[in-house]
Amino acid sequence: MDSSPPSPTGQTDPRPAPRDFTSLFCEYYQCPPSEYEERAFRACLYWRARILAPLIRKIWPGYFQPDLALIRYLAKTPGRRDAINELAAFLEANNSRGGFARRMLRIRISSQKTSQLIGLLFEWRAKRDNPGAVPPNTN
Repeated sequence: MDSSPPSPTGQTDPRPAPRDFTSLFCEYYQCPPSEYEERAFRACLYWRARILAPLIRKIWPGYFQPDLALIRYLAKTPGRRDAINELAAFLEANNSRGGFARRMLRIRISSQKTSQLIGLLFEWRAKRDNPGAVPPNTN
């Protein structure tokens, strides 16, 4: 028996709404959840960090731990506000503890790219789940 709630038209939606950011990311990019962390990490890196990341990860395996921690925290967030709060906490920690390479050379994930990814995915979910609804003004 289908336990999903009926839609306003009386038909049930065969897709369950994603429960967290990982589900949303994987549905949007059509990748398995096992690839979420690496793909989201690469998508959020500055271009120079994307080029250097494989080498840095071999030489200094813990260098990207703060970035990967953010990607893991985002994975569990159910909504845009929670995701933005996680990003804000990351920025605060990065600004207070980040070294020269992280702060000045920007060998890390980009907060702007991460914010854009958050906005893209949650806006896509809202449009997908409510195709006739007017999106909220984000200006």
